[in-house]
Amino acid sequence: MREHSPTDSMRVRLWRREWSVNEVRTQKAAAPIFSPAFIQDPYPTYREHLAGSAVQPLAAMPGRWAVFHYEACSELGRDPRLSSARRVPNFFPAGTDDRRELDDLFRHLGRWILMKDAPEHGRLRKSMNSGFSPAVIEKLKPRVVSVVEELLRQLELVAEPDLVRDLAYPLPVRVISRLLGVPDSLHPECVALSNDFATWFGDPLRTVAAARAAQAAVRRLVALFETIVRERTGKNEGDLLDLMLEIAQQAELTPEELYAQCVLLLIAGHETTRNLIGNGIYTLLRHPEALAEVRASESAVRAAVEEVLRYESPVQAYGRGTTEDIDYGGVRIPAGSAVFFIVAAAHRDPRHVPEPDRFDIHRKHNRHLAFGTDAHVCLGSTLARLEGQIAIGETLRRFPALTLLDTEPDWSPIYALRGLRRLRVRL
Repeated sequence: MREHSPTDSMRVRLWRREWSVNEVRTQKAAAPIFSPAFIQDPYPTYREHLAGSAVQPLAAMPGRWAVFHYEACSELGRDPRLSSARRVPNFFPAGTDDRRELDDLFRHLGRWILMKDAPEHGRLRKSMNSGFSPAVIEKLKPRVVSVVEELLRQLELVAEPDLVRDLAYPLPVRVISRLLGVPDSLHPECVALSNDFATWFGDPLRTVAAARAAQAAVRRLVALFETIVRERTGKNEGDLLDLMLEIAQQAELTPEELYAQCVLLLIAGHETTRNLIGNGIYTLLRHPEALAEVRASESAVRAAVEEVLRYESPVQAYGRGTTEDIDYGGVRIPAGSAVFFIVAAAHRDPRHVPEPDRFDIHRKHNRHLAFGTDAHVCLGSTLARLEGQIAIGETLRRFPALTLLDTEPDWSPIYALRGLRRLRVRL
């Protein structure tokens, strides 16, 4: 870990003073972390925590810890003492009877590549990477463009357009479903089931009721993929599902392990991309200069997507579990603790990002953490970027008079997966 110089200390004092002045100017109080007010606007709270130590205990969740500073998120995110294979009591602090009732849910999660450590994670990841290589994703570009154009044509016929409902929702689910062999007729059900799971998974204050709904969703999704895989036998479509079937054979995956990866790819393949599209269009409509550049330049679209991933990140935080005591910045995190990496706070850390609360598509070396930091960096990041760039760019160019109708954003209550519930516009 880098030693901090006296110059660093002076800089810290300066930005603390500057933030204090800004808080007085805006008169925006920091809401308690994970509260409803915080979820609607987490950034004053992030500023408050960024002025403290890099690692802090969570008052809202005793025995749990949060990492706020960029450097700490980057360093600890790569620390092998922080495990993705979290123990159930850390992941879901409920009573024994509740955990027994929800055993199917936790067994399923334990099969996800996202919840595995080395060497098993590396073995699976190496096989799955080929399905998301830049060359493979580039071949998907005509399909993505075609879906976006179709959705935008339909949008022109809608009396009260909502870009979340009419564009951000259907685009990514159509793309990932096609790759996984999910019939078009099942898209609405898959979106609803994914939302039921995300409502639980993305809430640090997970409830038993939400867990039950998530378990029911997982059981139904597994059943859908059982049918899809059975009907695929003997056929070859050259898609991601065929790759997963090949991987399952080579890696000797059980059927349950195969279905688990398919469920993960379906959920992850549209939840965050949907929010990237909605957050991106909303943010650009609130920044006219950047909006004009995006309408005029393809490279500006790419830069804007990266800045949206930093400024209004679709992924606010992710979790790990400590396998042994960890000392960092004068704080000891005990073994067996749950740790939240608040990457959206790290993106607003002025020690790393100049003027972090300013949306600036001209930032150089925009090293955001929206897709993760370690070996678990998002498998589908290239696909998410492609869908975001095409959907945002084409929408803003097609509708030059596009304006927001709602004076205040309607953010989803799902904390970790930040996105708008609706985005009503005038075309």
